[in-house]
Amino acid sequence: MRHSMRSPLVAVGLSLALANSALSQQTVDPQRMTLAGLRNFAVYARVQLSNEAALPAIDASPLKNKMEERIRSEGMTIVQGNDVRDGPGAHLSLLYLVLETKDRKGRQTGFAAFSCIQAEQTVSVTRLGRYAYAVVPTWRSCGVLTGNIEAYKAAIEQNVDEQIDRFLQAWRSVNAVTSHEPRVAS
Repeated sequence: MRHSMRSPLVAVGLSLALANSALSQQTVDPQRMTLAGLRNFAVYARVQLSNEAALPAIDASPLKNKMEERIRSEGMTIVQGNDVRDGPGAHLSLLYLVLETKDRKGRQTGFAAFSCIQAEQTVSVTRLGRYAYAVVPTWRSCGVLTGNIEAYKAAIEQNVDEQIDRFLQAWRSVNAVTSHEPRVAS
């Protein structure tokens, strides 16, 4: 009798687990929802080396340019930092904190970098009968890179593409994609 009761209970338990899994896959990530309707971004990129690192500095301008190019290709616009006011736009920042790794004898062996791409928005909050404005992080994707010294610059450049891809995938999931092909005059 015990064996005959167990099969239906296992089947019901498995069905509930599968249904729960299917429902959780269909829910919308609230962090992604904060990207809905955003089409104007100020863009910032920086590669910060730790004080002890003897690694070569990386110019962040090409990283920022790549971010801006990819964002424009999706139909979004780039605004300059001084033009982002009262919430019509957002900030998209890509930051790297790079540390040098060493072996037990203190010899340079490689690098470790914490990377984070983050969207921030200006929000207004009623405080004591007045509006106060604050810049609030609303979407973020972070990770860690490691490698040898020779691969340092290439790893950062490749990671920029991966970070931008994550952002664009999240942005597309809550925004309708429009055609960006130039119109031909008839």
